[in-house]
Amino acid sequence: MVGIGDPLRGDDGAGPAVIERLRRRSLPGVRLETHWGEGASLMALWQSHRQVILVDAMASGAPPGTLRWFGPENLPGSGTFPYSTHRFGLAEALQLAAVLGELPEEVRVLGIEGRAFEGGGALSPEVERAVEQACASISEMLPRLACFRAAKINTVPRAAPRNASR
Repeated sequence: MVGIGDPLRGDDGAGPAVIERLRRRSLPGVRLETHWGEGASLMALWQSHRQVILVDAMASGAPPGTLRWFGPENLPGSGTFPYSTHRFGLAEALQLAAVLGELPEEVRVLGIEGRAFEGGGALSPEVERAVEQACASISEMLPRLACFRAAKINTVPRAAPRNASR
């Protein structure tokens, strides 16, 4: 799973924020990565994996904080994820990999609609709330992926440790 974006550019940091929160959960067998969004190195990152979930901020015109899943049947177009610092970003990487036959067997993209992408800003309140919703949505999606069905992996958040002094 890859959270894409730059945490120093406001809502562009949504993808890495999701990965940070998911690191607090018990997700055995799940590799959690963050990436800045450059397309060629992103393709190299997912190249050896059969199932991949990508999480990125998007600018589709929907209300800020809106979550949208994309799959092989509806890969996002170039204008959906325009806040890459490179001309070859997530949407272009997905399109090229599809043409080359190099998409993972199962690829899902979770877009989080952003509001503010200026440098130095924090996540907007809408996106901050959406990050938590994204974690819940991902936890619901994981059991549907073939690798998780086969392994019967539990995606429930870890329980807080009990106080030893009781």
